[in-house]
Amino acid sequence: MAKKDRFDSTPEHQRLIRNRVGLVVVLGLVTVALLSLNFYYREFQDWKTFENNLDLLLLINLNAVLLLLAIFLILRNLIKLIYERKRKKLGFKLKSKLTLGFVLVSSLPMVLFFFIVNGLLRNSLEGWFRGEYARAFGNTNQVLEQFSAKRESFLLNLGGVIIEDYLNPANKTLKTSPLTRDLWFKRNLERFQIDGLALYDANFELVGHWIGDPKNEDLWKPLPPVVGQTEGVKMTPLTTQLDRAQIKRVLIPFREGEQRRVLEVAEILKGTFYSDLKRLHKNLQEHAQLQAVEDPLRTSLSTYLLFFTVLILFGGTWFGYYLARSIVEPIEILVEGTRRIAKGDLDFQINLQEEDEIGLLLESFNVMTKELQQNRKSLAASREELVETNRQLEERNIFVELVVQNIQNGIFLIDNSGYIKGINPYLVRLYQIKAAKAVGKHYKSVLSKEQTGLLEAMITQLESSGDQEVKQEVHLMQDKKAIHLALELFALRTPKEEPLGKLLVVNDQTEIDRSTRARAWQEVARRIAHEIKNPLTPIQLSAQRIRRKYLENVKEGELLDSCTNTIIKEVNHLKNMVNEFSKFARLPEINPTLCNLNHILNDVVALFKPGLPKGVKITFDPNSEVPDTLLDQEQLKRVFTNLIDNAIAALKDEPSGLIQLRSHFSKLLKTLVIEIEDNGCGIPEEMIPRVFDPYVTTKKEGTGLGLAIVQQIISDHGGFIRLENIEKGTKFSIELPV
Repeated sequence: MAKKDRFDSTPEHQRLIRNRVGLVVVLGLVTVALLSLNFYYREFQDWKTFENNLDLLLLINLNAVLLLLAIFLILRNLIKLIYERKRKKLGFKLKSKLTLGFVLVSSLPMVLFFFIVNGLLRNSLEGWFRGEYARAFGNTNQVLEQFSAKRESFLLNLGGVIIEDYLNPANKTLKTSPLTRDLWFKRNLERFQIDGLALYDANFELVGHWIGDPKNEDLWKPLPPVVGQTEGVKMTPLTTQLDRAQIKRVLIPFREGEQRRVLEVAEILKGTFYSDLKRLHKNLQEHAQLQAVEDPLRTSLSTYLLFFTVLILFGGTWFGYYLARSIVEPIEILVEGTRRIAKGDLDFQINLQEEDEIGLLLESFNVMTKELQQNRKSLAASREELVETNRQLEERNIFVELVVQNIQNGIFLIDNSGYIKGINPYLVRLYQIKAAKAVGKHYKSVLSKEQTGLLEAMITQLESSGDQEVKQEVHLMQDKKAIHLALELFALRTPKEEPLGKLLVVNDQTEIDRSTRARAWQEVARRIAHEIKNPLTPIQLSAQRIRRKYLENVKEGELLDSCTNTIIKEVNHLKNMVNEFSKFARLPEINPTLCNLNHILNDVVALFKPGLPKGVKITFDPNSEVPDTLLDQEQLKRVFTNLIDNAIAALKDEPSGLIQLRSHFSKLLKTLVIEIEDNGCGIPEEMIPRVFDPYVTTKKEGTGLGLAIVQQIISDHGGFIRLENIEKGTKFSIELPV
């Protein structure tokens, strides 16, 4: 049994790891607690309390200790990393990269952050204690003092006016009638908008008091006699601060005859104005208190910022080192295990307790070694059996391959998805396809359209009927020769009746039919000739009579009508006979949908541009007035593809070929016009009248059906197509109704 002590995860090792992680977590929690205490606890947040206690000094020293501890831990990890690098311990490169990566990622922005924020803090504190803020606080204090002095002066002047009016001889009843005095003082309250008035005698006993707003009764009360005694009853302003208001009083002594009197004029400041005024006074007091702890505050903030920076550096270093170690140690074990297994030691096992993805990897490694050990035994036992089986299969495959290659039937094998799995040379010759490029491709990309449609129809019939095979006979034109094929499609299934694929067997019946139907065809040909010949006579006679009558008298409409009706009737008879022979070549009915002709042409041009021959260019000039209309997009794409293919073929000998497509809309005729023009070799003039007939072509490899199909599609859309030779090349003009 191989040694496993080196890779055992002992409880002591696990305990050591947990202790280290716990230490880092505790350090982090202590840091967070101190920061929370500093920023959220009211006593720490209120800087003015630092003036008389040691809290600020304690925090500064504590931050310094934590800072030194973080620096020590960073240096410790870096020294360990350098030591491992010198010893070239396995995994030191990965550890170095991860650790340095985390250090760089965390240090570069944090160092930049430290200098920027420290500078901003210093500038902010400088502005706060000596800059515009300090001047603003000083100016605010002066404004408040001036405001208070002006209000006191105003109240003194106002009191003087009231006293002067009170002493007026015209108001002598004020001294004898308390009711008149009350009314007079209340009128003065309203007249001067005063909050309160009070009248005292020589002993500062209250004679009477009057208040402007009854709501202020709980705020303003007349002064007790002791105040008058302490103040000496002189012209004195008094200010009383309450929670909800400020009361400013002015005491004005005067003589009423031989008696001494004191008039109190009171003003009450409350509401928003008083709140703002109170807040300003508080801010001024706090600013004055902060100036006393300016230097400790600067030191504390800088220490906090530096501690944050070093703490993040420590976190990045420690996390990178720990992550690298947690990754590298299992990798070291796996490397050693791989070496042992490569030497053939399949008994090797790893005993390392991990509960993450690394643990799953190590467990999978152990499972792999066990399975390798079992597989080695089973492989050794089955190797000889496989060799014998492969020999038998090879002989069988050779035999089947020889049969398939030499059988005089076409073999075409496809899977359930339609991809070709096998094809024999006979079918390659019969269908004219390339076997090397066919296997592995979908049959739709290999077979012709007609062959594809025929195979799809048989597959549909086979699947819908549930039979094991479907037979069909077809007659095709190939190399200008008619061939008769007998097709058989088989459904291939596994012994468990699971679909495996389909097998198409093609048998050429042309030669057999030729010999067996030779005589029958002679009779058919005779009858067809007879049937075609019979209507020719009345057609000829009718045409002669039309000629004679037309030359003699063109006004004979009745005879002309009779003759033409005969011609039409017989021609229709011939047409019906021809249609019976051409049903197999009939194109599918068009399926028009609302679309734009320019989009169809753009799509076709985009398909051709990447694969144009060297020296050939294609352009499209769309008309923006072309409207959306009902068209069969697929059929029209086939039309334009065919015409562009012909144009490219005509340009094969041109060093600078050009194909131009143009669209136009005739509002008058409500017709779409498409022009396709090339500067190729052109078409012989004698072939232009027959160019749209079947089997007429100028290309050696052409079938002569392309332009016939094009004309049929355009005709199905109710349109027309014309061909003309231009100065150099040809031009097709297509008209489609909107």
